[in-house]
Amino acid sequence: MELDSETKRATALAFLKDHTAGVLATVSREGKPHASIVYYTCDDSFSIYFLTLMSSRKYQALQANPWGAFVVGNQDAPQTLQIEGPVVELKQNDEMGKHLPELVQRLTSNATYFAPLTKMDPSSIVVMWLEGKWIRWGDYTIPESGNAHVFTELDAKESFVD
Repeated sequence: MELDSETKRATALAFLKDHTAGVLATVSREGKPHASIVYYTCDDSFSIYFLTLMSSRKYQALQANPWGAFVVGNQDAPQTLQIEGPVVELKQNDEMGKHLPELVQRLTSNATYFAPLTKMDPSSIVVMWLEGKWIRWGDYTIPESGNAHVFTELDAKESFVD
């Protein structure tokens, strides 16, 4: 049975919210690719919020080319969510304050190890926002086969229903 767009969107958003880390890909000023795992939080528009250091390769690349690709995957139930869009640094008075507590909670939620960023100089940590402009949900758990059934391009809007 084929799922409707709203159900696929809701499933993909729940998948994104159930995970805490994904891979962010950027391109340097010289055109070299870079990918790294980041802990993140998100909103209902598939925007991704993450912390990084101003001295990091990803931050430097985003200053030169402010567009990123982000992916979250799951091997047990083969599903993946791919998001692409512009990435900007949030300033103190922007949305930063809204997302910072959840980001800190995610970074410190492991009882044994905290995310590496928690051991860095906090004065050089910035909050970044990737606005989802292109979103593709890949769900290989569905019984139908073929790309048209597996892949769904999603709208970043908060709802399809008025």
